[in-house]
Amino acid sequence: MANNKQQENLEQTNNDNFTPTLHLCNGFLGGSGKSTLARLFCERFIKLGRLFTLIDADPNYNVARAYDRETVSLWQHKEVKSSVGSIGSRFGRSLADKVDTDPKVGSILLSEQIIFSKDAKFSYLGDRLLDIIYSVKLDLIVSLPANDGIDIWLESNNINLLMASESPPFKVINWWCSFGSGTSQQMFVDFVTRYPNLHHVCVFNLGITSAVPNWDRFDPLPALDKLSQDGKVKIANILPWLADPAILEAVDLGTPLHEIVKNGYNGKQLNPIVKLKIDKWLEDNWQSFRNTGYLP
Repeated sequence: MANNKQQENLEQTNNDNFTPTLHLCNGFLGGSGKSTLARLFCERFIKLGRLFTLIDADPNYNVARAYDRETVSLWQHKEVKSSVGSIGSRFGRSLADKVDTDPKVGSILLSEQIIFSKDAKFSYLGDRLLDIIYSVKLDLIVSLPANDGIDIWLESNNINLLMASESPPFKVINWWCSFGSGTSQQMFVDFVTRYPNLHHVCVFNLGITSAVPNWDRFDPLPALDKLSQDGKVKIANILPWLADPAILEAVDLGTPLHEIVKNGYNGKQLNPIVKLKIDKWLEDNWQSFRNTGYLP
């Protein structure tokens, strides 16, 4: 199986016809589920043994902390300043070493920082992302911060127009995390209207209500419902977490979920029932995302 995965990765990185997919983990506010979504995507690619590039543009680097600890360790010892203040973005390398693949198969890049500024005069700081897209023949997972400047990056690089071309060089999936509020849904509708040539998914984070369920809040607004009925957007869900919350705390502190399932955490092994719960949570979430047609 490992040899087959290596061969598939080799064919992907050497295939000039391969079209990378840019998965934007986007949303309105902090806590809407962007980091959780990015982790779920990372876990999916690792499960499949597929190389990918992780770009953690969140100043808290919660995702990179778990999936590229070496990179984060380097940045924690070096404060980088720019004319817009402290740059908190992290660029994770392709995870060739995490899937038992020959590093020569994938592209190992030096760690660097990417920032998406809401100040138009600093929008060029995010342009390194284009270099990575064009030079690395891998799908990319981008964990965005709250109130990010991805819209300015899209505008300044004419991404919407580029996606309308006959053969776009890459695909963009806007995964918009929502906790069900009318404001977050309306902002998603506005984003879709502004960039109609991107692929769009509204991801309702059902885990937000796990303590006090309030499922009515996830009823789509009429405008969102119409976009869905017209096939212009897809709907997916992040499901409530049903295992010990301390496990998620361990993930936040920098341990990938698949490693916790395999090795436990805080010196404790997980019992088989808990492992089954986590596996089911992962599979059910992945199925929701795969139903959109945008996740392998």
